[in-house]
Amino acid sequence: MRRLAVAIFLLVASSAACRAQISAEGVFFFDRGHYWIELAFRDAAGRDTIPPDLAVRRFEITRLGELSGGFRPSKVEVVSREKGGPVVILASGRLEGRSCYRVKYTSADSGAIVVDSICDPFFAPPGGGDCGGKAFFRNYVAPAFQKEGDSYNLNQLKYEYDVSLEKSATSIVLAPRFKISGLELEPLFEQSMVVYELERTGKTQSSKRSFGLGASMAAWVEDLRLSLSMSYRDDRSVLGTAAGDSVIPTRSFTVEGRVRLDNLFDRANLYCVSVFKGVDIGAGCAWYQTGRFDWSTSASDKTAPYVNLRATWTFLYGFQLSYSLQTFWPSVLARGPTDFQSVRFRLLLRDALPAQAGKSYHPDLELAYDTGKRLPLFAKEEKVSIGFTFGLYPW
Repeated sequence: MRRLAVAIFLLVASSAACRAQISAEGVFFFDRGHYWIELAFRDAAGRDTIPPDLAVRRFEITRLGELSGGFRPSKVEVVSREKGGPVVILASGRLEGRSCYRVKYTSADSGAIVVDSICDPFFAPPGGGDCGGKAFFRNYVAPAFQKEGDSYNLNQLKYEYDVSLEKSATSIVLAPRFKISGLELEPLFEQSMVVYELERTGKTQSSKRSFGLGASMAAWVEDLRLSLSMSYRDDRSVLGTAAGDSVIPTRSFTVEGRVRLDNLFDRANLYCVSVFKGVDIGAGCAWYQTGRFDWSTSASDKTAPYVNLRATWTFLYGFQLSYSLQTFWPSVLARGPTDFQSVRFRLLLRDALPAQAGKSYHPDLELAYDTGKRLPLFAKEEKVSIGFTFGLYPW
């Protein structure tokens, strides 16, 4: 009996020792507008294994360099790989690009397993040995142009064909983001084509050029991302009419609050099948002037409170649908609120097709539809276009 007790004790001790020797490695991924962390667990013999208890409460994710506490993933899932053993996927809308994370897994019957420095592969943490110019460019300039998952707000170069006017056009958007001590700065340059439907001339094509600067701050409250932003825009619209081109300048200043709801959809997201990303609601107010400016006079008669709903859905890995609805209450319109809607359907071809010789990526194919009235002119817009979109990011 004593020998049996000793044997059982040794077996339990050996089993506990093996469990205590479980290790893990982590990788940070971005694909199709979706960030996640992948963990590979291995036993004492180096074989792939999966711990028995993978409840969300067992994991804690900490962003390196932040003084605030960690957070739990909103979804934990075991996924089989084509090569190698199964891995554990940690999903959370709080994961951001240009960052490094630490993951702590605590089991009920074994010690904690900590995986340090799980970094965005496009992000290089500060280190010594580099010259000043290289370190400055790597740490502050290049990261401003990296992907962050907001597919409806991508820097882009686009060649499109307007079906309604039977004309082609090229548009470009440059909006790099610089983060300085919690404050995010975003200078803007945009050159695009807008189609207005005017009462006397009908559909009129306009070349629109915009400059601007935005500043915002954000914080997490539980699973909600709250942000406050301010922005200034200077627009120049060139209307082409039979009597000649007419230049209409406008300026606007906007204050906006926004709630991001990505994390609420993580439990329903199934990578490769269906991912909801970029889901948020915003409300703000714009003060604007049209035509020749005189800042010495009051512009309070030209205000426009608004709300904005945006959402992006990527399904079957390569199909993406984005929708944006803005409702304005401009003081210059006596008929009440007015809406502006944008719909984008995109085929994500960039990483799916093999690269051609001399080219590292393919453009995405996009079908777009815009309609309604919006800042700064509140003239009727309507455009149906199809074209190719290149993401302007370093590869």
